Amino acid sequence: MRKHEMLCNIEDAQTIHCLTANATVACSKCGVKAHNPADVCDPVQLPGTGMVGD
Repeated sequence: MRKHEMLCNIEDAQTIHCLTANATVACSKCGVKAHNPADVCDPVQLPGTGMVGD
């Protein structure tokens, strides 16, 4: 994924599924969940998942 492409802008369901497995963060703008904080515009740590950026 290119750096300027955030998960919030991806519409392909299979790609979203791959990038959101074992989510640790959610985007505070749209709510999409992701494993990697770099994949969303404004990451917020999900409860019980450790620190954002770890």
